[in-house]
Amino acid sequence: MNEKQKWEAYDSPERKNGSWDGRFYIAVKTTGIYCLPSCSAGPPLRKNIELLDTEEACLAAGYRPCKRCRPDQRSSLK
Repeated sequence: MNEKQKWEAYDSPERKNGSWDGRFYIAVKTTGIYCLPSCSAGPPLRKNIELLDTEEACLAAGYRPCKRCRPDQRSSLK
């Protein structure tokens, strides 16, 4: 996915149903966490978001998994 497609998916109401989970991750610069697109946590300010392609990219960038949506546990179930 390119950057524009990720932002369109992020802004889409369908992201909350889990259809985008695993296709990209939402990393929040201010908290240092990364989430699945369907995470029920309140949406961060757009300027604080980094959209990354893989869980490995999130970890390499220094983000930790969200304790609410547990993206690290989901990926091990694939």
